[in-house]
Amino acid sequence: MILNDIKTPDELYKYMDENIEYGYLGKDGNIYKADNPEFDDKWFDYYLLESPEEVIKNKIGICWDQVELERKWFEKNKFEYKTYFEIVDVNYENNYSTHTFLIYKDNNKWHYFENADYDNRGIYSFDSIEELLDFQKEKYIIHLKEENIKDEEIDRIKRVLYQKPTSHISAREFIEFVLK
Repeated sequence: MILNDIKTPDELYKYMDENIEYGYLGKDGNIYKADNPEFDDKWFDYYLLESPEEVIKNKIGICWDQVELERKWFEKNKFEYKTYFEIVDVNYENNYSTHTFLIYKDNNKWHYFENADYDNRGIYSFDSIEELLDFQKEKYIIHLKEENIKDEEIDRIKRVLYQKPTSHISAREFIEFVLK
């Protein structure tokens, strides 16, 4: 597997940047890329969480999938890391984006590893987790403002630390898993 050849977080980032596109594997076996007109319409009902091996094979994944590939590499290479999920937690249906991301500790600093969010791709370094999480939340809010989030809804952003989910779960099952 390609992950065995990758020796550093920078090499992992470079591999993902050059090889993994934003999109998802559907229950119908089709790959839905972000430029597909059916991407948004089918997402919630068709999405399946890919295994890290499938992300590599299919060269596709939304942030949820990409974080699982990252998790596999960072765990294998014995880094201290954490994975987070963000959602606008309101009691009515909405189409706001959720986001997952991975952070890791190296050389007494915390690093935000981001490939799925095209506007913020890269590895960013911070002296503390709090500083990192504040930085990342600002980026998430900027994205949500592009989706026309209301000011009072910004206070409803919920971020949770989550563990490894099972592959091939649906969007609903993933959200339920990380919010439990």
